[in-house]
Amino acid sequence: MSKVKLGDVMTLHRGYDLPNAQRIDGDVPIIGSSGVSGSHNVARLHDKNVITGRYGTIGKVFYHDGPCWPLNTTLYVEDFHGNNARYVAYLLEAILASPVINGGDKSTVPGIDRNALHAMEIPYIENHDEQGLIANVLSSIDDKIALNKKIMTELEKTSRLIYDYWFTQFDFPDENGKPYRSSGGKMVYNEILKREIPEGWEAVSVNELVRIEKGISYKANDLKGEGVPMINLASFNTDGTYKVEGLKSYSGALDSRKMVSSLDLVMCITQQTAIDLSGKTNVIGKTFFVPDIFSKTTVISTDVCKLMVRNDAYAYVLNGLFKRSDIHKYIVGFANGTKIKHLDTASAFNLRVAVPPNGSDVLRIYSVKVRLFEKEKNNLLRENLRLEALRDWLLPMLMNGQVHVG
Repeated sequence: MSKVKLGDVMTLHRGYDLPNAQRIDGDVPIIGSSGVSGSHNVARLHDKNVITGRYGTIGKVFYHDGPCWPLNTTLYVEDFHGNNARYVAYLLEAILASPVINGGDKSTVPGIDRNALHAMEIPYIENHDEQGLIANVLSSIDDKIALNKKIMTELEKTSRLIYDYWFTQFDFPDENGKPYRSSGGKMVYNEILKREIPEGWEAVSVNELVRIEKGISYKANDLKGEGVPMINLASFNTDGTYKVEGLKSYSGALDSRKMVSSLDLVMCITQQTAIDLSGKTNVIGKTFFVPDIFSKTTVISTDVCKLMVRNDAYAYVLNGLFKRSDIHKYIVGFANGTKIKHLDTASAFNLRVAVPPNGSDVLRIYSVKVRLFEKEKNNLLRENLRLEALRDWLLPMLMNGQVHVG
């Protein structure tokens, strides 16, 4: 372990501009300060790439082993000076996380000067074998986290696929285990929906199935100090899944009506950006089940509402419904406002849908299946949180030589 200038370990270079109008869809990921933000058909870098944001999102480091295009909002390692590339990635991450760079608050940093970084004195492990061991330890944790995320994504896809088969195509299993509609199950024309639905099903409005409870209105001071977890606008990924890093801590007055428990269905009802007509970046109207990861009372903010369903089984059907791109586009049409969009749920929820009768086998079996998927996703999410905590503890210790491997 020695102290050297960062520029003696790695040489950083600014990324490259690529306006939206010049992007051509391809298999080359475009990497910005917060990660992959699109694709292109031409690469500027080719293998063993280490990329970090120079302004915008500061502190995240991305290792990409393959062709990519680093945007001009990033810095990338142009020269590894013979060092292990993954070790360099972890070293850079540890440096960017230090108070020397950001004072502990990345959000206040307007940008990073690569020349200032090059001149920084940093701890450095010269032995390349030890670099490799450190990289292997940390990357094995990262690889497991990535695998768990992939499994969660596949569970989400499977859940949506089952919804489509059962509630859009009406090919749920009949009494013989065969797809209902495809096997000649009786369909009847519904005057309200103007289409055929399975015999015994009914057309109801979403308003008939749920009532909503909006979350807590809060002030900046309510987010200071130790509090309880608060699910808010930033807790929603654009694909309608829970975003761990978006959670806030709320220390204001509590209201039991604004509290949520695991597997409660919540919806984002506010958006602070313009509505994206393509639907790719909207969070308003997105739903997820509250994950079973909180040890404290959990609340929702005013940007979120809890969907209290007349029967828990219908919650799984509604979540599947709201995941449909056409339905989400319809819901977004009821978002009003100039700068900040607010969802008119009362009007949006006049939407009528076909549902099986309460207590039916279809409803019961579907809810059991999806609940199992949600429980498995919760198990994987809890494991990832433990792995991330271990990794965050190990990273500075390994880089400073306080912990050794091998």
